[in-house]
Amino acid sequence: MSVLAASSLVTDLLARPRPEGWAGLRAASESRAERLGLPTTKQEDWKYLDLSALGETTFAPAPAAEVDIRDRILPEARGGRLVFVNGRPDPHHSCVSGLPAGVRLMSLSQASEAASALGTVLDPDTMDAFAALNTARFSDGAFIFVPRGVKVGAPLHLLFLTKGDQPCFTLPRILIVLERGAEAELIEEHTGEGIYLSAPVVEVKLAENAQLRHERVQRQSDAAFHLGSLAADLARDARYESRTISFGAKLSRETPSATLATGTELTLDGLALLDGAQVSDTHSTIRHAAPNAQSRQTHKAIVDGSARAIFNGRILVAPFASGTDAQQQSRNLLLSDQARVDTKPQLEIENDDVKCAHGAAIGQLDPDELFYLQSRGMDLPTAKNLLTYGFASDLIGRIPVASLRRSLRQQVLARTHASLGELA
Repeated sequence: MSVLAASSLVTDLLARPRPEGWAGLRAASESRAERLGLPTTKQEDWKYLDLSALGETTFAPAPAAEVDIRDRILPEARGGRLVFVNGRPDPHHSCVSGLPAGVRLMSLSQASEAASALGTVLDPDTMDAFAALNTARFSDGAFIFVPRGVKVGAPLHLLFLTKGDQPCFTLPRILIVLERGAEAELIEEHTGEGIYLSAPVVEVKLAENAQLRHERVQRQSDAAFHLGSLAADLARDARYESRTISFGAKLSRETPSATLATGTELTLDGLALLDGAQVSDTHSTIRHAAPNAQSRQTHKAIVDGSARAIFNGRILVAPFASGTDAQQQSRNLLLSDQARVDTKPQLEIENDDVKCAHGAAIGQLDPDELFYLQSRGMDLPTAKNLLTYGFASDLIGRIPVASLRRSLRQQVLARTHASLGELA
């Protein structure tokens, strides 16, 4: 089996055979990937994220593997689960028997309906090198389709696992299409074992009055590299609520973007919990392209050890997008003297009839709050744990799927070295 040297990631990956389907889209993406090459810190959007660690590892294509997903099953989504292992659909662990009539939850390779929609949301002129590589060389992925007026009662679950004895790479692809008035809830989860590179791309296309709640969980291994993109296109009066919760990966980057039409409502939240030498980067773009749309974004980071969190959030308001209501907050908690946060919320407004605000805060635990808890009989470590958990809990508490909410809560408690008894 040929190998992929990360130091020449772009050229080596493009040298591999082009998978079948979407020939025109793949060819254009190949050209863009070749032009961009591997990003460096000399580029403005990548100046805080050093990718040189990728050059220290040689990645092979992910082999077939067997996994145990018992601890990843969500009871609420038992009849709507699609599992991929090392980039390949895993029918043994998948179950789609509980889907309403007309709803599709299937692999892209089997979805003829995806032929015309894939690649129409992600902007070919602005996607980064990893999104271009994914588009040029992804072999399969997930397709979700909800027909007009259908409301999917139970959540859908996409689970992507990566596992190998040797370092490997995967290129997950997801296409989500909701027709007019459709409603759904989706949990997208990425996890794995060992050293690997995962570069997922998600496209979300919502028609008029469609509603999607999208929980995204990144629990990659501590040795993994995760470089993902998400693009959402919201038609008139659509509602899209997305939360990205990041625990894992040695180095991770998410680039969510959304384009809003008249009357749309967008919630684009994120939470990163980092320790050790982890690095997490979020570069988001929200485009208010029409009047009377609303966006809300809250991004939080809890940073311990010598970890580093990066946030760059852009809100663009077009000249004709009067009545825009956009609010953005970046809030960050430093738990050690070596932890670091770089944050840059941005507003670019070309219309006077708007209500827009943004803000950023970086700080440590409040000494007055610590003193108050200690004065009520709590020891210092428990007080720190309680305040740290409280900083994260509001975003996790908004997740409507109870089993996922409990799982994430337990992981936060583990990160803060707390226990349910301490927080009771």
